[in-house]
Amino acid sequence: MSVATEPVDEPLRAHAVMNTDDVDEARHVVTEVYVPHDLDSSGGLPLDARLNCVASPRLTLGYLVYGANAALTLPPLEHCYHVNLTLSGRTRVTRRGGREEASTSGGRSGAVLLPHEDSTVTWTPEATQYAMKFPRGPLEEHLGALIGQPVTDPLDFAVSFDMTSGAGAALHSAVRFLRTEIDRPGGIAEAPLARAQLETYVMTALLHGVGHRYSDDLRAPSEREHPAAVRRVVEYIEAHADEPLTVPALARHAGVSVRSLQISFARHLGVTPSEYLRDVRLTRVHADLVAGNPADTSVTERAGAWGFVHLSRFSEQYRRKFGVLPSQTLRS
Repeated sequence: MSVATEPVDEPLRAHAVMNTDDVDEARHVVTEVYVPHDLDSSGGLPLDARLNCVASPRLTLGYLVYGANAALTLPPLEHCYHVNLTLSGRTRVTRRGGREEASTSGGRSGAVLLPHEDSTVTWTPEATQYAMKFPRGPLEEHLGALIGQPVTDPLDFAVSFDMTSGAGAALHSAVRFLRTEIDRPGGIAEAPLARAQLETYVMTALLHGVGHRYSDDLRAPSEREHPAAVRRVVEYIEAHADEPLTVPALARHAGVSVRSLQISFARHLGVTPSEYLRDVRLTRVHADLVAGNPADTSVTERAGAWGFVHLSRFSEQYRRKFGVLPSQTLRS
């Protein structure tokens, strides 16, 4: 089985926040970005530690390296979940006072630390990871919208997950895609709507990719439909298409589960909520280009402003809807 590897260029290089050989400095910076913890290197040797990261209200994505045998001891995280995707080297994770253990290896596995349990993580010198922090509020609200019921207790994510197949591979792919778009000049870092959509997708991929007490609810079929919910969501989309809307947020607005909303849209409009939102935003881009002056209006800028990440895919969707390329609309 082939294993996906990261590009030679260091992820998130333009977002560096730490480069140090000092254990105390590394502990301080990683605490500020993630959570309080104790950090020790084997034999007190210096580190070759680096951290590049970006943060939003939905998640913190970091590329973390210690460059030495390192051990982290963490109390319960309280307000967040921490997810490590091991890219190279190996780590060992324990939770619940050592009653749960797992090892991770580069490109093959990852691990999750919980809000309500202490944990330890040891790194080999060559270990590199995507280190991700997910605040409890946004993640648990997102899950509640997906399953149509409130989530009141911390999620009991499994201690480790496979990154090479199935939903775990989808999670790795989603994180890698988010990182690539953040690193790409002119990418989603400059398009808040698009970035919110990708970050929400990463949250969904996590909830499907790592087992927890609500996994069966996520997979359970739903046959209920709600015509009134479709009307409410259509009206909301028309009034708020310029905001970072997600399908779970739309479902919460309508008071139904994501699956029920999707079924209702399919039966009454013949499209998904995401497709309807995309169609509305295509229409808004079209209006901007019709009114725009080619001298000071950019197709790329207007597409990004309305949440479209891939310009080539946007151009094809635009052509299918309006019969011309967006550049032709602007020139005419």
